[in-house]
Amino acid sequence: MVRIIIISIVSILLLGMSAAHAQSSGPKAELAVPIKDELDQIRKDARNDFEKTAEALRALEGRSMNAEDRATWVRLSREAAVRNGDLATLSALKDKADPFSLLPLSRILLANAYLNEGRLSEARAELGRLGPLDRINTRDQRRTWALKARIAQLEGKPVEERDALEHIVHELSHWASADCQGCHNDLKNPQAIPLLEVQNTWYAKRYVELLQQTGTVDKIRTQAEKKLSKDPEDKDARIHLGFALLAQGKALEAEQSWREIPWIALSERTGASPRMLFAWP
Repeated sequence: MVRIIIISIVSILLLGMSAAHAQSSGPKAELAVPIKDELDQIRKDARNDFEKTAEALRALEGRSMNAEDRATWVRLSREAAVRNGDLATLSALKDKADPFSLLPLSRILLANAYLNEGRLSEARAELGRLGPLDRINTRDQRRTWALKARIAQLEGKPVEERDALEHIVHELSHWASADCQGCHNDLKNPQAIPLLEVQNTWYAKRYVELLQQTGTVDKIRTQAEKKLSKDPEDKDARIHLGFALLAQGKALEAEQSWREIPWIALSERTGASPRMLFAWP
């Protein structure tokens, strides 16, 4: 009797597995399209039929998305609402996060315009309206710190200028990350990390000068060496050590420190140059 029951249970399980297999392998089974691909397709079609675009976006609203895809959805939904004259949807999206929102970018560009006309207080005020910088993308964060550094330099505030440049220097250690390479990689060889010029950039030269002017060279070098003693792979510490050594007039030692990082441009290294990278402002 026990044997009969066991055989029956096994038979039921096998039948269930067969049915599941039939459902998954039958003509009706389809692989789910990644949400990013759906958003890309909506973006391509967005200028053809505004109402259809809005419907497609509404259908995606309740779907699970990562932060990047959700921001894309918000951006596309705002554009669709404007094109359809849909104030209700536009108002509902008012406080939704989008790191590439046009509002902070507009403030940054306006601050740059004020800076170019020597209207420094107005440039500062516009940057002050940005709010928390962690809400905007890395590119615009870097632009903000560059503007703050330029303003401080013109106003003769070396400590404030050095602190602004410190943020830019700190970002260098993230060069190999997807966040940076998404914009700056070599399209012909996307897996290779382009060589990054460090020493001969405007911010690097100015940073070295300010370490000397503000008397913080020894402090930066000591901090970097302490971090490297704990973690020799700490790229941020190694980059700072190189700058401190340059400020002390030890160019060869600085280069030796940077040689430990494979993507820093040095005289003997060959490789692609980054795309979309230029001095700003």
